[in-house]
Amino acid sequence: MTVAQETGELRNPGLPGSEEFDTLIYGSPPLAYPAALSQYVIYNNPDPAYLTGRINVSAFANLGAATPWPFTNTNVPLNGHICIPRGRGPFPLAVFAHGNHSPFENSTPGYLYLCQLLASHGIIAATIDVNFLNGSNFGENDARAVVHLEHLKQFRNWNNTSGHPLHGKVDLNRILIVGHSRGGEAVGHASFFNRLAAIGPVVLDGSAGLGPYRFALSAAAAIAPTDRQFVPVTGPTVVPDSYFIIHGSKDSDVFTFEGYHTYERAHAVDLANPTVSDGKFKATLWVHKANHNQFNSVWAPETAPGVAMPRPSQEQIAKVHLGALALAVLLDRHEYFAVLHDHAVATAWDPAGTELVSQYQDPQRIFVQHNQEGLGPLVVSLPLQGTVAADGVVATRQLTALVGGAATTTITVRLAWNAAGSRLLLQVDPATLPAERYKVLALRVGQSNEAANTANRDQDFTLEVSSGSRTAVFPASSLHRLLFPDPPPFGPAKIVMQTLRLPVARLVECGVDPSDLRAIALVFDRRQTGVVYTGDLQFTN
Repeated sequence: MTVAQETGELRNPGLPGSEEFDTLIYGSPPLAYPAALSQYVIYNNPDPAYLTGRINVSAFANLGAATPWPFTNTNVPLNGHICIPRGRGPFPLAVFAHGNHSPFENSTPGYLYLCQLLASHGIIAATIDVNFLNGSNFGENDARAVVHLEHLKQFRNWNNTSGHPLHGKVDLNRILIVGHSRGGEAVGHASFFNRLAAIGPVVLDGSAGLGPYRFALSAAAAIAPTDRQFVPVTGPTVVPDSYFIIHGSKDSDVFTFEGYHTYERAHAVDLANPTVSDGKFKATLWVHKANHNQFNSVWAPETAPGVAMPRPSQEQIAKVHLGALALAVLLDRHEYFAVLHDHAVATAWDPAGTELVSQYQDPQRIFVQHNQEGLGPLVVSLPLQGTVAADGVVATRQLTALVGGAATTTITVRLAWNAAGSRLLLQVDPATLPAERYKVLALRVGQSNEAANTANRDQDFTLEVSSGSRTAVFPASSLHRLLFPDPPPFGPAKIVMQTLRLPVARLVECGVDPSDLRAIALVFDRRQTGVVYTGDLQFTN
């Protein structure tokens, strides 16, 4: 299936829709903001119907130091901006949260460009004030998560209040939470906390003011997030909801792509039940030349002029890809999942010349090789039966943090060759592989910046798939580019794998019978030398 066939007549999701909407402010007045915090005075004049209470986050965090807030951590306000479609509704809900920044600059309006886009498509979209946790603060991302959930609770209260303008207008079964930077880490914690009755000694049943939550989250999306600045007592957070992450190669703040560790932990293979799925998807988008700050329209770029792409280009990418996510998960426009499956679908909508890397894992999949059995020799993953043979290629399983930062618990495979024609061959028992039940053969693979790879040149190899006497041959480059890593502002280059998706229908066109599939080979015949890393090989949808 070609990109055109998969997308049909999709309209650019980054363009405004046809819905008219109103933009309002909500808040918890009165608060005596000093002159240094004058940007927050706007929340003292909210729409009269949108007055909010205050919450106690003292169990989770202190306020940012050296900032003269006119409240304490026991009574922080629920302030924000809302874009509300006109009409009867009910409308899905998307709520954005910023990350750490100078508290003397209000970060909250920085996502209005995204809220306005979503509202024009019939989604209530809000951007919330978490500035009181900004500045000289650390380890407070659990509090950011709680604040995010409390804003969702406020929308639920309005929806349930007879006579309120939002009464009956919020579709509480369709909610997207989005966060940037520390707010991006926090949406993962919010996804986790959302299902809990308590966080440590803090009960979440409403009796002490916080909770209850248990919202029907359609997905959590993280923009350039941190990871593990807060760690629950149960260990690093595993996001239980569908998860999307976007990050830029020129990020000079979260320059280690920490959120990729969150991505790897989410919806990982269960070694005890490798064929069982939790029913959630995950997707990632790595944007060459994007920096950290330009995803927020208020923040000045943290990179020097000329290092990153222009701000309008970065905002356009955010609108296209977050817009596609929102349309897919909130409005049941399932055709927009095509953008998550393969970023090439959005080529005509992204700025000309944009280079991207994307990954997608569908909840419906069976692994041919997931590599999480251990650091021993490569095997075909159970319950499939088969063998793996390397000819001229050095295949090594390793715990390598491909994006830098913290240590990883996800095993990848390093494949190195120095002569054309080297190959890695996986032979499988077709009785154990129901490939005909799936639509796509998917392989995560990416090149490094090691000397065996030519700088700034795409890597390439041949993918061979066989059944009986018939073999289909596809250059990897016919499925997607395998980009050379973009030089980062700090530290080592990031090895970000691309998901290559080969439609099973193309195998059938080549005479390969997916019900009798016997071998899959990676043949390194298109470059004399090279090093690539692979994550998993699976049949999926």
